[in-house]
Amino acid sequence: MKRLLIIIAVLALPTLFNGVSHADASPIPIQSGVLLTFDDHAIEQWAQQIPLFKKYKAKATFFVDRFHTLSPEKIQQLHALNKAGHAIGCHGVAHRKAVDTIQKVGTEEYLKIEITPAVQAMTEAGLTPTSFAYPSSQRNVESDTLLTNTFNHLRGGTGLPKDTQIVTLDKIFYTPDQLANTPCLIGTGIDYAGSEKRPDYIEQIKTALDRAKAQGEIVVFYAHGISENGPGHHITPKALEAILAHAQAIRLPTLSYDDLPTK
Repeated sequence: MKRLLIIIAVLALPTLFNGVSHADASPIPIQSGVLLTFDDHAIEQWAQQIPLFKKYKAKATFFVDRFHTLSPEKIQQLHALNKAGHAIGCHGVAHRKAVDTIQKVGTEEYLKIEITPAVQAMTEAGLTPTSFAYPSSQRNVESDTLLTNTFNHLRGGTGLPKDTQIVTLDKIFYTPDQLANTPCLIGTGIDYAGSEKRPDYIEQIKTALDRAKAQGEIVVFYAHGISENGPGHHITPKALEAILAHAQAIRLPTLSYDDLPTK
């Protein structure tokens, strides 16, 4: 009898340990990180970089506009990005500026023409968005209050003032306890990093990542396409890899908007 009880106990161990490590495990709290986000609809370019992100075990968020115009192939590419661990967010129906549009047509009409159809199209395609990035970073408290009825998190943007270093741009850095209670996170643009337009940006970005790691913060960046020559605003795969490699080297997690806590 004693021998039988021992055998039963041994057989039960895997189940017990699986229950502790998986079923009952709580999400690991965010301690620091970088939120890399990409706007508009350079979907083929984004999807081509799935292996690069995978190489560094990195995640990003892709905010898509004009979803209703996308081909089935591009929608499948978004699904591939999502399956690879990336978040797919909303960037509006037609990239309308929030504050200008609300002032012109009112909040109800703004939702009707710019937000609701976009969310509906994405949801019907199996990519329900829980986050939104403001076109042209145009926002205010009123628009934040309005849109947090639809989305868990928002993203705005800010430029880098002349003679300012990214690492000193405090408004793009957040402590973990601010994430759930800050309706709109502000990022700064990293398009053209390492190019003639912004030759020192890669080093500036690395220094900002170092700050986030050292001070236990989350830093927010945005870009658009990922290509060698555009078209339009873009960051090169080489520059992106330099950023991802540095984040990995200093053990700074890359986060997506799906990782963020909610109230």
